[in-house]
Amino acid sequence: MPAVAPRSRPVALDREAILAAALALVDARGLDGLNMRALAQELGVGTMSLYHHVPNKDALLQGIVEAVLAEIEIPSPDAGPWDERVLLMARSFRLAALRHPHCVPLLVTRTFTTAASLRPCEASFEVLAEAGLDVEQSLIAFRTIVAYVLGFVTMESAGFFGGVGLDQPASELVELGLPRLAAVTSHLTGRDVDADFDKGLRAIEHGAVTALLRRG
Repeated sequence: MPAVAPRSRPVALDREAILAAALALVDARGLDGLNMRALAQELGVGTMSLYHHVPNKDALLQGIVEAVLAEIEIPSPDAGPWDERVLLMARSFRLAALRHPHCVPLLVTRTFTTAASLRPCEASFEVLAEAGLDVEQSLIAFRTIVAYVLGFVTMESAGFFGGVGLDQPASELVELGLPRLAAVTSHLTGRDVDADFDKGLRAIEHGAVTALLRRG
């Protein structure tokens, strides 16, 4: 288990400092390594002092979600047309999740409750409305795009894009009657994953918006 470097002296204790330390602890040890005692030790304070700022572990987990989502850069309206701004936010979301891969389960399972954690959602719906979608259509498009980003990050973090699951030589795949998979094998390694993410995202966002607008 990676060790979190001990602090030479206690920090000024407030909610922001606690959440930053909690996020660092999860990054180093995973979610199972997060508890109030370990967090207090990292901050150099007594365990009970934490409860003045975060009432329980549930609130702490909600705060970690907030801290991760706060790293998403929200582009200004003059940053480009709606599709470029969706791409910018999705890229930023992916990078935030890659910096904190142990937090991805929280992003999937926790309800966003604070204003700070909801701002990226608000910005996303604003851009999707600009694309011409109504409220229900925006919700469908939003869920589709978020599912793509989190699914991509989950597979990327697990090393799936290195060719996991297709270790057989192309010749063996042909002999097995799998010529399409054989053709894919030469494209699995050495890829520009950033470019693949962008291309997939563009296909998702334009496909979803076009389909939703067509069906009304």
